[in-house]
Amino acid sequence: MESTLTPDTQAVLLLCGELGQHGGNGAKPLGLRQYNALASWLKSEGLRPGDLLTIDIQRRLNSFQTPEVNFDRVAPLLERGAALALIVERWERSGLWVISRSDACYPERLKRYLGQLAPPLLYGVGSKDQLSRGGLAVLGSRDRSDEDGEFARRVSEHCAKEGVTIISGAAKGIDRDAMSGALEVGGWVLGVLAEGLGKTATSGQYREGLVSDHLTLVSPYEPESRWFAYTAMERNKLLYGLSDAALVVASSAGSGGTWAGATEALQHGRVKVFVKSTGTLAPGNYKLLRMGGIPFPAEPWENLRELFTLPQDKNGRLFSEEPSKQAAAVLSSDTQDSTASANTFERIEAAGQEAPDRVTVGPLEGIAQHKPGEPVREAYTIVIEDILSILQEPQSQESLAEKLNVRTAQMKDWLDRAVREGRIRKLKKPPRYVAARDMLFSG
Repeated sequence: MESTLTPDTQAVLLLCGELGQHGGNGAKPLGLRQYNALASWLKSEGLRPGDLLTIDIQRRLNSFQTPEVNFDRVAPLLERGAALALIVERWERSGLWVISRSDACYPERLKRYLGQLAPPLLYGVGSKDQLSRGGLAVLGSRDRSDEDGEFARRVSEHCAKEGVTIISGAAKGIDRDAMSGALEVGGWVLGVLAEGLGKTATSGQYREGLVSDHLTLVSPYEPESRWFAYTAMERNKLLYGLSDAALVVASSAGSGGTWAGATEALQHGRVKVFVKSTGTLAPGNYKLLRMGGIPFPAEPWENLRELFTLPQDKNGRLFSEEPSKQAAAVLSSDTQDSTASANTFERIEAAGQEAPDRVTVGPLEGIAQHKPGEPVREAYTIVIEDILSILQEPQSQESLAEKLNVRTAQMKDWLDRAVREGRIRKLKKPPRYVAARDMLFSG
């Protein structure tokens, strides 16, 4: 069976792919930072990744050396041709395809949004055309209310009728509600998974959508990869990067993948972030609205596509210097039987108490300005990238704390969390830590 991979993608798979050998003793694939260093060298030499497959170019690699990676690390990876042929044949028999950042069909909008953080490889099933169509990313918690699930379905149905693609994380809860809403009325859906496509691509629940070319599933992780909490966090970057706009239907406050993805997107200001703002709201919705999220219009909807215009460039700032009209007022309720109001939230926060699970409000007239100093991104999500880059070789807890200039107790908390998430492995005799595998968004 002849492979459909381009030479560029073959080379990137050899360099960055596990090729079905997770945790083996073979050559360790390049992380993102290391691959980017090599890609920069290739560009400076007027070369493409596929050129690495020729003998002459491999000889020129003898002189290649950067702080991130050198020839001795790259050469063994390029010699894995037999393993590559076997694994790719298996993937293609299952209907899977692979593209690399150097391919013409790789979505340009994703490269614009993520820059060098864009994953070197994307694995998929279904039409590749969906990758570049844009659309509305519908996001929300797995543990959602019936009301939120129905809201996600109605929005997606309406978008489908307007020809707007729904982009979803394909997880249980809001994600699948949105996918079903669009597919059931003949709409288009792009599902971005936080795990490998191996099992999902052959699942009966997606067969009709894939056969009709109305559904495309894609993942930055190899088909055999498992789901981890951190992969769900990383996947959210792709959801925003592939969309024209995003709608957060239900979010927890201060933690979780939906919250982390939304706050990061608000900070970057490259994609409009809408938030469900009528009916019963999850606690994170209220906070996201105060941080700059845009209230999603109340029904009836007439033309949702007109909402998906590019936001003004915020230059990386989370808040504009001039509060908008929407940020001038506070949440209000026009119902007598609301379970809580915006004022209730204010009193609870002022007293330092825990916020209620959900708050019922009427249509929003405006959102209060975000409180100065309110956290946008927890420290762990920032430092973990540096920790993982250091842990390419085993390190002790004390050594890590010294290198990052933090208390040993704080480092222990971070390491314990990373071990629970599967990002770091703890070694014994003597106790040390090492990165479990190369992360998608770290080197």
